[in-house]
Amino acid sequence: MSQVPATILIVDDEPQNCKLLEALLHPEGYRTITAAGGAQALKQVAESAPDLILLDVMMPELDGYQIATLLKADPASTNIPIIMLTALNDRDARITGLKAGAEEFLSKPVDRAELWLRVRNLLRLKDYSDFLRNHNLLLEDQVMARTAELRQSTELQLSEAARQGAILNALPAHIALLDRQGQIISVNDAWRNFADAHVLLSPEYGLGLDYLLACDEAQGGSASDARQAAQGIRAVLRGDLPSFSLEYACHSRSERRWSMLMVTPLSKDRKGGVIVMHLDVSARKQAQEDLQALNNSLEERVRRRTEQLQVANEELEAFSYSASHDLRTPLGAIDGYSSLLVKDLGTSASERGKHYLSRIRAGVVQMGELIDALLSLAQLSRTKLNWETVDLSTMASTVLDDYCEREPQRSVAITVAPGMRAEGDTRLLQQVLDNLLGNAWKFTNQTAQARINFSCSQGSAGEAIYTVHDNGAGFDMAYSDKLFGAFQRLHTNAEFAGTGIGLATVHRIIAHHGGRIWAESATGQGTSFHFTLGQQQD
Repeated sequence: MSQVPATILIVDDEPQNCKLLEALLHPEGYRTITAAGGAQALKQVAESAPDLILLDVMMPELDGYQIATLLKADPASTNIPIIMLTALNDRDARITGLKAGAEEFLSKPVDRAELWLRVRNLLRLKDYSDFLRNHNLLLEDQVMARTAELRQSTELQLSEAARQGAILNALPAHIALLDRQGQIISVNDAWRNFADAHVLLSPEYGLGLDYLLACDEAQGGSASDARQAAQGIRAVLRGDLPSFSLEYACHSRSERRWSMLMVTPLSKDRKGGVIVMHLDVSARKQAQEDLQALNNSLEERVRRRTEQLQVANEELEAFSYSASHDLRTPLGAIDGYSSLLVKDLGTSASERGKHYLSRIRAGVVQMGELIDALLSLAQLSRTKLNWETVDLSTMASTVLDDYCEREPQRSVAITVAPGMRAEGDTRLLQQVLDNLLGNAWKFTNQTAQARINFSCSQGSAGEAIYTVHDNGAGFDMAYSDKLFGAFQRLHTNAEFAGTGIGLATVHRIIAHHGGRIWAESATGQGTSFHFTLGQQQD
């Protein structure tokens, strides 16, 4: 098996014997070295170990038996095969040589064929022995390395297990680990503390207990919950469910308690069992019950309040119509008698008297308009919206054209952006534009080169913002909080006529549509009213 020539050490004190052996071995391709005695042989073996030794028995100082004994006792040379050469043929000499460690014997004179055969066989055996020894050494190294890896892995696993155990023990929930068969293999401190506090007599806190069987055989009021828990745990163990949870009551005579059972796999491959966790959710459950009771109480209070508001609205509506009728009757009498008085006086009435009568009749008209505005404002909150697409551009143009026809002497630059459409109640949006554009027309009455614009822009949230702008009288923004209140006016009636109801009506209509309205103005620099409209609610 060796790829290089084997080296054979010839140990003999007779030079002729050494030369004879060399002559026999060289034709077979062996390399030979010689030693004339035992001391020289031991030195050469220590310096460079041969593959085989031919050792003469009878030598001065150290004989072959002694040399063989010394070589076999040394670990560095114990595996070198030795063939003893001797002229002795007795049995005792051979036994002595075998005891000293020799593998073979050759009798002198040496037979060439026997020498080749013995040398070749021993060298083959040595090659096999060296191969096996080296292979065993390699296996030993691999075993040692694997053992070290396993030891390190075991230490890491123990460290990880200790860390996970510390985490489980730090959790307030009662936690147990179940194997694939549903038996408890580990519990945390919270589980043990609960068992101690409630005197649950189970060996080792249930370790080794068949948890599924215990749930199946549960008795009493919680039996159905226990069986449902067992079904859920089995479903997670089978892989039918990724997890399972169950909220259940565990009341006692002294307190009301609820717990939440949560089951999750121990590992991703679902072969390591499951984690069973019982978490006390009494505080959350009690808070939910309290909240539900509060909601029920609020709903009842809202229901009663709604009924009261409905009754109040019905009474207010009846009062509004009654007040309208009762107010219109004396107003009609005042207007009628004023008209008769004008006719009766005829030309005899003084200019001051005529002025007084005209003021009375103007007050009657204004009072009638005020009553109509109040009725309209009162009805807005009860009006159901009829949602449809409204062409605001056309509607605004129609309103402004009507003002231009009524006052052709005025020169007003009007701009209405085309294509403005919105979703809303046509009738109510008509009132919005009537009021806003009417105010713009009214408050630009004393402005040279009056301008009125109606446009649309997009807000930061993507909503449509509609704007009515004029360059009229404007107002001080310090009083803007009064702008949309009923009967709140920022100009005197002598300056600009009005009832003080228009903007309050606009505000209520916009709010009824789910939108908002606001104004920007400055005295003498005009006003901009901006409004948005919400979306139809189901």
